[in-house]
Amino acid sequence: MLKVILAPQGPVQVKQPFLITGIASTNYAGRNLILTIDNQYNATGPKIAADGTWQLNFLFQQVGARRLKIAIANESVELVLNVVATLPRLRFTQSPVRTKVGQATTFAGEADGYADGTTLLLRADQRYDLARPIVQAEKWQAPVSFNQPGTKVIEIIGSGPDKAQTSIEVDPAPPRPPRLNFINPPTQIKVEQVVTLTGTATDYDDGDQLLLRADQQFTLSRPVVTNQRWQASILFRQPGKRLIEILGSEQDRAQVIIEVQAVPTAALTIQARSSWTNTPTPSDLPNLTSPKGITIHHTFLEGAPPASATLAQEQARMRTILSSHINGNGWSDIGYHFIIMPSGRVFAARSERKRGAHDLINDGLGVAFDGIYSSKTISQQQYQAAVALCTLLCKRYGITDTVTPVPTLTADFGTRNLPRIFGHRDRVATECPGSEGGRTVRLPEIRQATNAQLRG
Repeated sequence: MLKVILAPQGPVQVKQPFLITGIASTNYAGRNLILTIDNQYNATGPKIAADGTWQLNFLFQQVGARRLKIAIANESVELVLNVVATLPRLRFTQSPVRTKVGQATTFAGEADGYADGTTLLLRADQRYDLARPIVQAEKWQAPVSFNQPGTKVIEIIGSGPDKAQTSIEVDPAPPRPPRLNFINPPTQIKVEQVVTLTGTATDYDDGDQLLLRADQQFTLSRPVVTNQRWQASILFRQPGKRLIEILGSEQDRAQVIIEVQAVPTAALTIQARSSWTNTPTPSDLPNLTSPKGITIHHTFLEGAPPASATLAQEQARMRTILSSHINGNGWSDIGYHFIIMPSGRVFAARSERKRGAHDLINDGLGVAFDGIYSSKTISQQQYQAAVALCTLLCKRYGITDTVTPVPTLTADFGTRNLPRIFGHRDRVATECPGSEGGRTVRLPEIRQATNAQLRG
């Protein structure tokens, strides 16, 4: 390897020294370069340093287009220099021949006869202004950088016809290390399994919002950076290979492929929110990332449809409940995550990715039986649907025991030891979801049956 790093790009004055620097393979360290002038005069050049660098101080004795060949072994580079009797008023004295995109590069030169404070123009390719250097002591300099690769023609321009020209080769910038990454992402997950993805966000500030999406179109989450890290929970309801991306911008991203595996189809069918309303849960509601339990409610609204109701009747009922919660309770959405009709149909209500508005603490999922169950008991269809739904949710969020009491924060009773499936009245001073101990909503039975399903 033999390269020139710095050489005059404009005219040089006859009998005036100028500098050429370069680099060679370290295999040549200690050896002298060989110089050939105008293809006929040979001379011994400088030695190559241990790190491969070299520099040559040279001058020409005669004017004209002069050729200077610099060689070592079987490698060589050749320069053609315009040697003049008198230098132009503007010229380059420092002009790198190569740089990289985004890398700071300094051009410098002389401005003979120009007064201090005179503004010059440094431009590229006769179109793009790079800098406006100020003359000081008949010299000028300007640091610049380039955002596109290629050969650039650089000019320094003064008054009237005064200008000088050089060129520089701008190489593409080396690939930047990724700022966003996944940390040990899973390669396989199951349908309905909640998985928390984590990663790094190098040089991002706390509070910066990222975008986690699937298949380049579906938004999964908008995690916020904390201590240059991010995390977000995901869940898929359909099997297949999914492209998962974390993005800070279209140029700043990381990708992984996760295979979502099918599981045996559950007997439970959940009616999607889109089946009864076109209005999604507001996106600005607080996120619910890791539900700590399931709160059982009753809607305590007159007019619940009978067990024989049609799907259309129940869809209309869901809109009634939504209106009651927004216009009556002043909430921005329906309060519960799921509602079980007397028929046993289960309806998705508030997005389970968002905190509910159902037990004041709202650190878990809210499941409500439609109707008033202060004295009467839920239907058998509702009971069976509740067991199936609670089993599904517990598996989804990693709840493995629904009967053993654990310390649980409440709104009105401090911290209580409660199972992971509890009634509204266990956390709040209310009669919901019915009689003491949850008998009318068969709460103890739901806990036991769900626990058996989890361990079966």
